[in-house]
Amino acid sequence: KIIVLLSVLAAGGISFSTTALAQYCEGTVYGLSGHYNPSTGSGFLAVRAGPRGSASQVGELFNGDTVEVFDRRGNWYKIASTTTASLEGWVSARYLHNDCRY
Repeated sequence: KIIVLLSVLAAGGISFSTTALAQYCEGTVYGLSGHYNPSTGSGFLAVRAGPRGSASQVGELFNGDTVEVFDRRGNWYKIASTTTASLEGWVSARYLHNDCRY
């Protein structure tokens, strides 16, 4: 939840507050091979530093791992892992099932 406190001081000295809720979006990794082979890129979803295949790999996710989704750029999602501490980056949208409206 994000609480937004909005104060407006206009000519009449009007001020008010309102609360806004940010959308929480969770995704689940799926569709990967069951055979882990890092030399071929099989069996894991590469987490990358940027939204492109050539960006450096910063981690790996596996079938069933959950992530929080923050943004989308083309076929890439900006994520933070909910199963691996401090793992953040970009993943291919092809292997992430979610109900986000990005």
